[in-house]
Amino acid sequence: MTERLRFESDNIFNALADMDGEAMNSLPFGVIRLDREGTILEYNLTEGQLTGTDPRKVMGQNFFRDVAPCTVNPQFYGRFVEGLEKGELDTVFEYIFDHQMATERVKVHMRKSGGEDSVWILVKRL
Repeated sequence: MTERLRFESDNIFNALADMDGEAMNSLPFGVIRLDREGTILEYNLTEGQLTGTDPRKVMGQNFFRDVAPCTVNPQFYGRFVEGLEKGELDTVFEYIFDHQMATERVKVHMRKSGGEDSVWILVKRL
């Protein structure tokens, strides 16, 4: 299933909800799932490799405050907050990560989870 699953797939978020950790770690792009406050609930191995972060060490931390403070700006965090306030969050944008790592240009797809009160963030290198 993960071989056919692409970053741009229409069904990507439904598939992620059914994946176990091993399948999620095999994806060729980063996967992060946050609660409404920004606490990390999922953080796959690919995202860890992209950022040089051990996924086990960031679980339970606040993504915006503790892990990626470079995202606390209108382009990233602002979209997260606005989308949660409106109850509609499904946005794709290009971004540059530069916190404690080499500058990395990425494409981000952020979407509120359908049945849960959480947000998926997909990250693909450009």
